Amino acid sequence: MDVDEKKRMRREVLDDVGALLFEHLAAAEWGRVLVEITADDAGQPIVAEMEVEDVVGDEARIDAAFAHEPTVRPLLPVLAKAIEALCSVEDVDLERVAGATFLRQPGGAFEWLPGLVHLPSAALERASDDAKASLKGKQAALEDRFGLGTFEGYELDLDRERIAFRGAGRAGVAGKATLIGSFSLASRSWAWGGNNQNLPPHVRAASAALVDGILDRDMWELSTPIFGTDEATAWALCALVCAQADGQGVYRARSGESAAFVLLRELRTE
Repeated sequence: MDVDEKKRMRREVLDDVGALLFEHLAAAEWGRVLVEITADDAGQPIVAEMEVEDVVGDEARIDAAFAHEPTVRPLLPVLAKAIEALCSVEDVDLERVAGATFLRQPGGAFEWLPGLVHLPSAALERASDDAKASLKGKQAALEDRFGLGTFEGYELDLDRERIAFRGAGRAGVAGKATLIGSFSLASRSWAWGGNNQNLPPHVRAASAALVDGILDRDMWELSTPIFGTDEATAWALCALVCAQADGQGVYRARSGESAAFVLLRELRTE
């Protein structure tokens, strides 16, 4: 299936889902709904729970719509099949992500995210634009100075907090690399490095110190060890860490079904 066909199928499914949400579940009154999926005894996907966030209208109308079982019950198998279809189109493992999040866009159309993605904290939304702009500038400066994207490969040693870029027929670049966290491509979740019990204590401590340096503690994301999200939010969180720690930039190190995000400092040509 090519990209255009995927877009067409995704849009068809989302338009059908959106029509049902508007007609039966008061979608005009909210902006986001999380739909948790489990499997029945036959292994078929079923809706286990639905949670509305980002209420923008009449909350009583929302409560009434979701409490009306004769309307809600017939919708659940439709939603489960729609989520199964969306995951199939995007090559996402439904069992791993355990559901989907539907987002109402300003124009009324719906988009979706694999997994159960809660509304970002207001503090993160306030800070992320400036942090992402700052990181974009730093990433561009790194590329101009070192050309990291032109190297054939890299060696990452989290235990020693070191990274080295090699190849391309020229001198390498190396420096300090401290783990911020990791993003699971399979479960679409972010995990802070400081809470990863599979890592040595000193690696966790170095990672936790980066997050502890962020003074605005109104972000629930900072105190939640692992949570469902998209990769754009993972980058926003790393941008905040980079700004607070005065890092040179952030590197995304892909390995299998996950990507480790590391803070870059003290890079130099070798």
